[in-house]
Amino acid sequence: MIFFVPVVFLAAVVLVGFFLLQSLGAALPGGSRWAGRQRAVAAAAFACAAAATASYALGAIGLMSTVAVAQEGGADSAPFPYDHPCRLRLEGAVDYEVRFTTLSTVCVMEDGERRAVDDVPQGVRVTAAASAACAAALAVPLLVSTRTPRVRPAATERR
Repeated sequence: MIFFVPVVFLAAVVLVGFFLLQSLGAALPGGSRWAGRQRAVAAAAFACAAAATASYALGAIGLMSTVAVAQEGGADSAPFPYDHPCRLRLEGAVDYEVRFTTLSTVCVMEDGERRAVDDVPQGVRVTAAASAACAAALAVPLLVSTRTPRVRPAATERR
């Protein structure tokens, strides 16, 4: 899992750069496919997409490091190494699950109960979710307005 960290990092850098360049292209005059107020909305949507990509990638890299720590093993590592979040914060944890959709680690206790630990800071998760929601909320009106066919008035016949 540790080998995916550079891949995720490079993909995030490329995507964030792409979204920021698109945001800049939408905000600057000339050559933009949006006009008027739509330009500001498009620039904001791309900026929100860049923030969502950056924060989600940061959280995913944090979760990948959690998995790498658990797979590292070594002395005194049953069921987890000494610095695994389930072992540091909870007593009696026997297993763990990593959820990339919610950027969280869930520890399974001896009695089967599942408890979440905050190995990815709450601020990163909130920023990723809020930025993604912002980008989607701003992008939907842009997509609807650019795809709506415009009806031309019927031509009057000349006699």
